[in-house]
Amino acid sequence: MNTPSHVILNLALLGRRSKSQLNSPIFWGAMLPDLAMFGFYGWAKLIAKMDEATIWRDTYYEPFWQNIFDAGNSIPLALLVIGIALWVRNYRPNWQALADGTIFLAASVILHCLADLPVHVDDGHRHFWPFSNFRFESPISYWDPDHHGGIVALGEFLLVLLASWRVWTLLRTRWLRALLMISNAFMWFFYASFYLQGS
Repeated sequence: MNTPSHVILNLALLGRRSKSQLNSPIFWGAMLPDLAMFGFYGWAKLIAKMDEATIWRDTYYEPFWQNIFDAGNSIPLALLVIGIALWVRNYRPNWQALADGTIFLAASVILHCLADLPVHVDDGHRHFWPFSNFRFESPISYWDPDHHGGIVALGEFLLVLLASWRVWTLLRTRWLRALLMISNAFMWFFYASFYLQGS
């Protein structure tokens, strides 16, 4: 799934208006698994000066980068973080707010991973790293037209549009609501330019 979709869906599922202080950890937890990818792409384009084909067909699949991507997409590591945060919450009462934020951040990482799992064909992650090298290869892709990417992307964007109604009620400032609207507009622009240009 696309990163903005993860953010909106995770906020819709985990966010609470009465506990708005948790929205920031949920946001960053939804972003965290993709941050290494942004760093990788920035390095490849701006520093290494690679073309798109080299980036996505070769360098992306190098073991060094795959290990970095998989660490950020590891469900066991996120569960370990939750376990540590629960211990802190129970035995260090003064750190409860930090522990709560950490729990929701890690839970958001797990939701991100679970949403990605069924929509990656050959570009998925080892979501059970470091305990397993298993990499699920789905028959459908969130982006690849050769694996129903147009249909899956449309379903993703419709789901995000529906979730945005829920997220709208969680956001308290106009600029955050404007950002939500811009994110939706950007996703629909991406869909139209990528999937509808040839139709």
